[in-house]
Amino acid sequence: MIRGLAYGFPSPGAQESWNPRAFSCGNKKKPDPGLNEYGKKNPGYPAGELYTGDYHLSLRSAADALTDPSLIRICSALHGLVDLERSLRSYNVRLGDPNAITQEKVAGHAASLGVHDADVIFLGGQGYADLLRPAVPHLYTPLVGGMGDHRGQCRQARENPALRDAWWNAAADRHAAVNEKTQPDGAPPGLRGHASDEA
Repeated sequence: MIRGLAYGFPSPGAQESWNPRAFSCGNKKKPDPGLNEYGKKNPGYPAGELYTGDYHLSLRSAADALTDPSLIRICSALHGLVDLERSLRSYNVRLGDPNAITQEKVAGHAASLGVHDADVIFLGGQGYADLLRPAVPHLYTPLVGGMGDHRGQCRQARENPALRDAWWNAAADRHAAVNEKTQPDGAPPGLRGHASDEA
C-alpha cells in the first residue's frame, strides 16, 4: 500500500502524505465474462472485485483498514501494479510463468506512481515482495509466516488501530533508513534523489 495506496490512513498527519499500499493478487478469480452476442469479449471486472480467494480477501480487508482505496494497488502476476478500478479479465498466470510480469515492468509502474518518495506497506507472499523490492527498496512487509499466519495478522490489523499505526511507523522508519543509506553524505533532505535498487 502506498500511504495515504494499499488500505487506510493511520493518523491525520499521514493523510497529508501519499503512502501507497500494495498487496498480491490471488489464484481464485471470478469466471471469464465470455463473449457478447457479437462474438466480442465482454468487459472484465474491476481489479478490486476480480480476486475472490479467502487469502486475497483477507489482504484486501487489511489494506482497506490501512488507507484510502484510491491509494491501493494490487500486484498482479500478469499485469503488475494495478488500481482497484482497472478492468481485468480472469487469467491463469503465476509468478515465474513465461507470460508473468517482469521486474522491469513493475519498476516502470512503481516509478509512475512515485513510490520512491512514499512510505509503502506490502501485504502478501514473499514472491511478490521479491518482485517489488528492486523497484521499492524501502518496501515494508509486516506479514510473517505462512498464509494462515498472514490471515491472522491481517485480522489483527483490521481490528487494532495501534497495530496499523505501528506498521505505518515502521514503514516510515524503513523509508528513512533506506534514503539515508542510499543518499550522498551531506545532501539536504529536499534534494535527495531516488533510492537505489539495493535493499
